[in-house]
Amino acid sequence: MKKVVYSIKKCCLVLMISQLSIGCEKFFETAPSTQVSDVDAFGSITTARSILLGIYSNWKRGTGGFGTGLHGIFINRDVMGPDVQVAGSWWLNESNYSSYTQEQGRVTVNWTALYSSINNCNIVIANINSVPGTQAEKDQVMGEALALRGYSYLELVQIYAPPYRVGAAKKGLPIYLTPTTAATKGNPRSTVQQVYTQILADLNRAKSLMTQVRSDKSYINTNVIDGILARVHLNMGNYAPAATSANAARQGYPLMSQADWVSGFNNKTNVEWIWCQDPTAQENGGNGGVAMQFDLQSGNNEATLHASNALVSLYSNTDIRKTRYYMNGQTGYWATNKIRNGNPSFTGDFPYIRSTEMYLIEAEALARTGSTASAQTLLLAVQQRADAGAVASGNTGQALIAEIIREKRKEFFAEGIYFLDMLRTGIPLVRDASHPAQVNIPADNWRFIWQIPEQEFLVNTSLNISTDQNPSTGPIL
Repeated sequence: MKKVVYSIKKCCLVLMISQLSIGCEKFFETAPSTQVSDVDAFGSITTARSILLGIYSNWKRGTGGFGTGLHGIFINRDVMGPDVQVAGSWWLNESNYSSYTQEQGRVTVNWTALYSSINNCNIVIANINSVPGTQAEKDQVMGEALALRGYSYLELVQIYAPPYRVGAAKKGLPIYLTPTTAATKGNPRSTVQQVYTQILADLNRAKSLMTQVRSDKSYINTNVIDGILARVHLNMGNYAPAATSANAARQGYPLMSQADWVSGFNNKTNVEWIWCQDPTAQENGGNGGVAMQFDLQSGNNEATLHASNALVSLYSNTDIRKTRYYMNGQTGYWATNKIRNGNPSFTGDFPYIRSTEMYLIEAEALARTGSTASAQTLLLAVQQRADAGAVASGNTGQALIAEIIREKRKEFFAEGIYFLDMLRTGIPLVRDASHPAQVNIPADNWRFIWQIPEQEFLVNTSLNISTDQNPSTGPIL
């Protein structure tokens, strides 16, 4: 089969990600998933950055097939949790937990897409210093490539390796820091700790090279890097740095109003969106992005994702967020119009990082380090901007931490956040009786963690499927 070839000609990167589909397992037949060749044309800063623009563009791809876009990954995480109910054929296997073993296309597509992004970053990092341009221009592109690489590894380690809390010493991911070639045999799995160490190194170096200046919210700047760092430190239990990074990330991005909250989550002008995607009709096409999966009122009959009774019951009657759910008479499940279709269709923007998340990360980190009053204040700010009847929490200690995580569950439905909190803190999967997929899984179980695609073991000579594959079930000991 064809080898993976990336060619930069006339400032255009031909990315194989855009060709991924159900049959993308063929990608692995002759080379490791990161292989690259025929890189030529680093003639300008514009050309070099076009590689990174290609990554951004492919992360906006629609949710059709297995969903190669980042929003496909986020939706998948929510489908794995307790709150998204599948009322149709799309996402049914993901909800039933039958898509995450080594032979499944789902595990292949996300592995391939993210490692392809990493390799493109490595191409830029390896070549940017030889590109004509000022040092400031080179630093900007280098920083952006490092940040995108660090973020890609974060997304991978959260899916294909156990949580840091119980798995820091366990096997994580193969790490690649240079472009691969046709001769690349593949790298072994580094530990989860080593992967997180590399993520921190990439992000911290990126932050030292970049500024807050950017042309659009869909690109990375230092606020975005701080937001990613906040997530990384929270995963690692580094609570003081998590609070510091979260606070820095949200500077200049105030909490949205109630009117903004009910406006459809499809416009990047929203004041609290720190980083987002802004797909064109060509990038999403008929696959439609996030709204296609949720917005029944758009007239798209693929909107099959609904909300659980357990989630809807968490909102008070004065919470504006509760108005985004309504009963679908055909299914008997709660439908949602939180995320509405864009105009023109399938072009709605979608947030990656919002300041509300940063408030709540900071609040949790402060609660865990003894700053109870400050944590309560941050939590109340989030609650009151959505619920005029909210009052200051009287909880302390673990009860306060649980309330903060519950607030994230209410706030980030369909944004892929709460499932990561479940893994990070050891919350079991418990679905209410109305859920069509009655899957309940104890905390810290291998069923939550995806297996590595079996094709990777055929081409990576540093991996042994008998000793390097993730278990498909059982406790993470």
